[in-house]
Amino acid sequence: MTKVASDKEEKYHMSKAYIVLAALAVLGTTGDAVAAGKLKCFSGEPATCSISQNTVTLDTSEGGFAGAFITNARSLSGTLLSGVTFSFQYNCDPSDNTTDCVGGGSPRWSIPINTGGNSKAEGFAFIDAANCGSTGIVSTESDTCPVFFGSETYDNWADFASENPTYRIASELPFVITDTTEPGTTLIFDITIAKA
Repeated sequence: MTKVASDKEEKYHMSKAYIVLAALAVLGTTGDAVAAGKLKCFSGEPATCSISQNTVTLDTSEGGFAGAFITNARSLSGTLLSGVTFSFQYNCDPSDNTTDCVGGGSPRWSIPINTGGNSKAEGFAFIDAANCGSTGIVSTESDTCPVFFGSETYDNWADFASENPTYRIASELPFVITDTTEPGTTLIFDITIAKA
């Protein structure tokens, strides 16, 4: 592992994560919806989001942030890092006439991590498209997707889990997010969260 993220970058990503968590709390993701495991999306103005079957359209061309989550993801709370997998696929909205849907650490997974033996997140692990090689998939099963947590960078999720064998998934919702104005509209699909 290597130290690469600056304090400023970490504070930026953490503040985005907590803004999103507040937005998710307002959406009310408890009760029957959690048990059903529905795909939901969220956005902060002026960004928008919409869902069609298993595809989420995230439009941040005018600013803001937008993302998606699966409501039953809280069932992973307390699971060791080695016991879970996260993945999603992405591409550009063809109507935008763009060729690249990756920029500024977006789109990315934001995964709540508990380091202290309770259920609360002490931070979020980030896995983003650019650092996964802009291949159209972001997955913890990939050997070439680095994980950013705090000021540390790990080669991949397996390395992150191995270096931190007591860390667990926290009780907050993991989510996929984009928060860059370029390229504008991103299609996110096949979001999967599972116990290994």
